[in-house]
Amino acid sequence: MCAPTASAQATAAALTVISGNGQMPCQTCGQKNFRSYYPLAVKVTDANGKPIANKVVSWQVTFSVGATAFVDPTSTTDATGIAIANFFQGSQPGSGSNAFLQSTVVATVDNLFSTFYVTQALTDANAGGAQLVFSRLDSPVNGDIGKSIGSGVAGSTAPVPIKIHVDGKGTPVPNVSVRLLNNDPATQPSATCATQPGADPGSVVTDSNGDAVCNAIFGPIPGNGTLSVLVGGLDPANYAYPTASIPLTAPVAYDQFAGILFTVSPVTASLVKVSSGNNQSINPGSSSSPMVVLVTDSTGAVPVGNAGITWTVSPTAGATLSQTSNSTNSSGMAQTTLVLGPGAIGQYSVKAALTSTPSVFTTFTANTNVQISSMTKVSGDGQSAPANQAFASPLVVQVNGSNAQPLAGVTVSFSISGPGSLSSNTATTDGNGRAQVTAKAGGTAGAVSVVATVGNISQTFSLTVVPPGPSLTTGSFINAAGKNSSLSPCSLATAVATGLAPGLNGLVLNSNSFGPWATTLAGDTVAVNNVASPLFSVGTINGAEQITFQIPCDATVGSVPVAISVSGGSATANITLTAAGPGIFETVMSDKVARAVALRPDGTYVSLENPARRGEQIRVLVTGMGPTTPSVATGAVPVPGSDALVAGQVIVGVNNAGARVVTSRLSPNLIGVYEVAFVVPSDAPTGNNIVLSVAVNAPNDGGQTRFSNGSKLPIQ
Repeated sequence: MCAPTASAQATAAALTVISGNGQMPCQTCGQKNFRSYYPLAVKVTDANGKPIANKVVSWQVTFSVGATAFVDPTSTTDATGIAIANFFQGSQPGSGSNAFLQSTVVATVDNLFSTFYVTQALTDANAGGAQLVFSRLDSPVNGDIGKSIGSGVAGSTAPVPIKIHVDGKGTPVPNVSVRLLNNDPATQPSATCATQPGADPGSVVTDSNGDAVCNAIFGPIPGNGTLSVLVGGLDPANYAYPTASIPLTAPVAYDQFAGILFTVSPVTASLVKVSSGNNQSINPGSSSSPMVVLVTDSTGAVPVGNAGITWTVSPTAGATLSQTSNSTNSSGMAQTTLVLGPGAIGQYSVKAALTSTPSVFTTFTANTNVQISSMTKVSGDGQSAPANQAFASPLVVQVNGSNAQPLAGVTVSFSISGPGSLSSNTATTDGNGRAQVTAKAGGTAGAVSVVATVGNISQTFSLTVVPPGPSLTTGSFINAAGKNSSLSPCSLATAVATGLAPGLNGLVLNSNSFGPWATTLAGDTVAVNNVASPLFSVGTINGAEQITFQIPCDATVGSVPVAISVSGGSATANITLTAAGPGIFETVMSDKVARAVALRPDGTYVSLENPARRGEQIRVLVTGMGPTTPSVATGAVPVPGSDALVAGQVIVGVNNAGARVVTSRLSPNLIGVYEVAFVVPSDAPTGNNIVLSVAVNAPNDGGQTRFSNGSKLPIQ
């Protein structure tokens, strides 16, 4: 049987809450600016802490009271590993004993889970919409110097904790977030809550008594600062998801307590460490990548901002620095670049020292590359590609040095003229001295020239753009029998699009009288997920260009690419394959009406002149019935003398009532066609247009019943 291939996607090692936990809007509070729920966000990472893209995260409301709560059932991670889900719950009137609603939402991926708590504050409709939920700042309290959490060095914990209490008319409200809002953490003193496990970064949540304690951690910039406490709210700094249904451009909160003072004492710069950019190899006449240092306190844990750095290079001949003095940023980092002259040679040392304490320093080493003597074309010249398609092979050059050896780490520039584009304008040579880019044809036919340049040496690639391929979309593909979107492995499918059969009127049928169908017909080829498909016909019917082919039997269920090439021009679109996708073949009968293709017990075809009889066994021809036992290869029919039986449960409906199914098998002599034999019910009505349908429950399809197109059968 057909089975999906194993995914090579990394297994999630961590599922972390990013935003949305503990939010508490009030939809009916006229005095609050937080009225709607914002999406919930998690981050998926692998065992090395790297984000995993395109990972499906499942979401479920596991507990809720009051109005029904909804959450997106699934979402997919973006390039940063973040997935978001929208949450909604309608509002309802509250009372003194029912001041709030709270829901629990669980996100899962690869047996990992994270829990979100979402609260809705209610108002008392019987008291003019009076507020029912209140928060209180219990610490710090007003003193002689105002509300202050005290002072401390950067990276230390504030001596005075921030305490918040939330209740609804005496009933504690748990799981409400508390976070700090700073003016500008990048340039001014700041503080943030030590993150409570499971809470948004930089936040804590209230406990079962409605109490939350935020131990503030001072940021790296010294000075006097003022912050606010957000209760049940969100900060745009933790919420920047372009796919979110509601953008967050400013902080929102159920309550905000402003004017809390603090002082961050400067940290003494004591260590200078290399952050990045050491041990580079640089071409003469070129600049290095940034050489970056990190300045910290004596423990190495707290970055020091605004620390002066003095940069020097040795030897000075043939080399300069982009910066000879500067200061660290708020993250404790500063940088410079080494610029080599055309005559530079050998090794250079770049020293970064504290301006205030020159004895505290670190050193970078850079090596000059061997001089470039030649560049040759390796591969990719003379290619052709259809319009708007990528050229098949990369454009590869090899750079050699004055020592007659390939040079690694050399930057090669590429430029293009004519109808086309490049994957990059530069590429760096590998260990074999080779650099490459890929080219893509433009929308019009013509000549393309790509020039690779390093120094004063260049090589030119000549390419050709041929006419475009067919105009394919996902909607171009239909079931060859049912003419609907149901597509499955081993079944027959038809693509309908302009450019599939240029110049053809009528159909060109597969010319093989015996044996398997060819995979090239009238200059057309079809590949499903890079596997060639057998072709049945190509041509134009009633002005519609089309090609009918068999979907490979081992194709993977899900979204797969289909590439169709027409005389060299090609196009690709994705189709969605399900385990089964029944479609009943139809033929136009003598009254010009299409009806099911079926055979009577004597082998004659059912027609208006030869209708089916009640009580007799009829065979209807279909496609897309899913896997069989035994399985049959692509482009093949069952072993002679044996049946390949449909593995799933088959259902036949006559006049919208069930009919007894006798057998369901692959046709012994028709590729991609199934025969479903059934008994015409003895009480079936007679007439020319009795409704006929076929359905199947395929294995490993989640219990899904897949229905065919509705067809008609003449019964006497």
